[in-house]
Amino acid sequence: MAPNMNSVLVVLAIASLVSVASAISGTATFYTKLTPSACFEGRNEGTMVAAASKSIWENGAACGRRYRVRCTGGTTGGVAHPCRGGSVTVKIVDLCLDCQGTIDLSRQAFSHIANPVEGKIRIDFTQ
Repeated sequence: MAPNMNSVLVVLAIASLVSVASAISGTATFYTKLTPSACFEGRNEGTMVAAASKSIWENGAACGRRYRVRCTGGTTGGVAHPCRGGSVTVKIVDLCLDCQGTIDLSRQAFSHIANPVEGKIRIDFTQ
């Protein structure tokens, strides 16, 4: 017997709510010089990378973790609608000691989800 279409829709709706509920809110900034130093001995890990703030660093346990990051809004008011939609997955390759956000994205990763003119955005992220 085939599943009822309404049942399938209810399951999909619940699954999407669980995903949204498990996301963590924070802020993201970006950097332009890709010189990771705290993880991977400075090896090039590509451009979709990020540095972790102290709040998610966990004494280096964050190295190599991948986070899906989604822009939820601006913080500076520099751009009326800074978010581009969608999300980006980044790999933690460094520690950001003086971060002004939760995650310091590479410029390429930031540009994928938001207009860089904004400089700092509100985000939801999941591991």
